[in-house]
Amino acid sequence: MLPTDTDFEAQVSMEREAVPVPEDPPFHILFVGDYSGRSNHLFNSEEKLPVPVPIEIDRDNFEAVMGRLNVAITIEPAGTDTGRITLRFRSLDDFHPDKLFRNVPLFAELRDLRTRLLDHDQFDSAAREVRGWIDDDIAEERLVETQATNEERVLEGGELLDDILGSAKRDAESYPTQTTDKTELSKLIRELVKPHLVSTDEVEQAKLLGVLDEMTGDLMRKIIQSPDFRALEAAWRGLYLVVRRVETSSDLKLFLYDLSKDELGKDLKSVGDLTDSQYFKSVVKETIEISNREPWALICGNYDFSVDVDDCASLIRLAKISNVINAPFVSHIRPQMLGVESLAKSPVPSSWNLSEESEGSKLWAMLRTIPESVNLGLAVPRFLVRLPYGENTDPTEAFDFEEFRSSSDHDQYLWSNPSFLCGLVLANAYRAHGWEVNGRYPLAIKGLPTHMFTTDGETSTKPCAEIAMTHEACDALIEQGLMPVISYKDTDKVRIGGIHSIRFPPKSLNGRWE
Repeated sequence: MLPTDTDFEAQVSMEREAVPVPEDPPFHILFVGDYSGRSNHLFNSEEKLPVPVPIEIDRDNFEAVMGRLNVAITIEPAGTDTGRITLRFRSLDDFHPDKLFRNVPLFAELRDLRTRLLDHDQFDSAAREVRGWIDDDIAEERLVETQATNEERVLEGGELLDDILGSAKRDAESYPTQTTDKTELSKLIRELVKPHLVSTDEVEQAKLLGVLDEMTGDLMRKIIQSPDFRALEAAWRGLYLVVRRVETSSDLKLFLYDLSKDELGKDLKSVGDLTDSQYFKSVVKETIEISNREPWALICGNYDFSVDVDDCASLIRLAKISNVINAPFVSHIRPQMLGVESLAKSPVPSSWNLSEESEGSKLWAMLRTIPESVNLGLAVPRFLVRLPYGENTDPTEAFDFEEFRSSSDHDQYLWSNPSFLCGLVLANAYRAHGWEVNGRYPLAIKGLPTHMFTTDGETSTKPCAEIAMTHEACDALIEQGLMPVISYKDTDKVRIGGIHSIRFPPKSLNGRWE
């Protein structure tokens, strides 16, 4: 049975008047989300986490904030027997495969082998070790056939020369020499074949390095494609986009609040009066009233919401809090609210399931009609925050690595929350117009990662915001009360299709800048 408006209202009361706002306050944006790996920590440990507090962040202290939060996750790479590994991050570079390869103990043996393969004196022992890891089938495909063992046949000097020049790999020093008059001849032969031995060694070295890099790449791929790693990287890269592009000052500041979606939902649900929630205490009471900071202008939630009972209840509670503090809440809504699993697979409205009789549609219609919904803005789809690693995109230095093996899967790209783009647009609108924005939003955002790839001889460009959105799709999303993120074909540019609330009938987002 679906909950009614009355059911929700009874659960989320707020005995509180609106927070007073100074006549001309600075523009403070709060970015709420899981930035330290809290959800991962709570899954892997019973240790209680500290209560979060808002932290000011800008270009100068970005890495210091990462260090202060002790950003870390513990994962068990899928399909491996490596066990659980803990990864720590103090800068954006720590997410990069080069840094992971150099710093993570799991790669220690692979690092050592690679170093030894590149060392002439240690090559033979390292080569034997790598060969020992390769089964016979792979060895036949990837390695040059080596010479027969000395026990199988012993060659004379002339045979040695013929054999080497015939491209079979041999170590000249392993062949028998004589102390008779053939000694000088043998010495001459060794000098003659030396260039060929070096060349052949380099060929095998390259092949063995290729095998080792493939093994390293397989493990690296499992790490950086793990859900918790991707979520954390997308959060920090999305936040960095805003920090890097916003000129902060005494009247325009950015803040971070480290809280997982699950923690937020449970916190808001656990109280009868939302002013008793830890979220309200930290974000409003302790920040604005006790610490005497200025009120928030906007709250950006790095969360993915679905249209189900729990998420709709959380959104209603957040809308009520935003209404009291006069700061709208913007975030991302999953494409499931359109009745599809992926916009990449179902980009046109004709493939969406917007039946008014579905549970999701009824919940969404109810959510849009509560008075406080003017304080909620939800955007879709996500946007790309980095190129896939590879020789032609973002090459690695420590080893040869292609993040995408052959064909790219849409979900393998690193997509980030569109609330970061909303925050960027509103920050720049304030920078240009102060509090008198009056709808003058710089909605276009340039310079996003652009991935060009070739399929069956044809070059294509991945849309920066997941899909090449049609006018029909854009209009349909706006009709549903959403803020569409629109990609420009074959460019590094996206545009947000307006800053508005989810409210029905349609209304602007209830910001103090309107």
